[in-house]
Amino acid sequence: MPCLYALPDAANALGGISVWTLRKHISNGQIRVVHIGRRIFLDGAELERIRREGLPSLRSRTVQDQEEPCVTK
Repeated sequence: MPCLYALPDAANALGGISVWTLRKHISNGQIRVVHIGRRIFLDGAELERIRREGLPSLRSRTVQDQEEPCVTK
């Protein structure tokens, strides 16, 4: 039987990242989860994958991609 981690436990196991950061990655489809009723769990294999590969940045645009603000006088 696979080992399942609740989101707070998984966040702690990943170095204390925020549960909301995990939720953002889940909603972006970057983390596979297991639903049991209304609860959300990470499988132990998925947790190990995240430890190996890391998580991509949640920033939608880099600072270089941002346009200069329009200044009018």
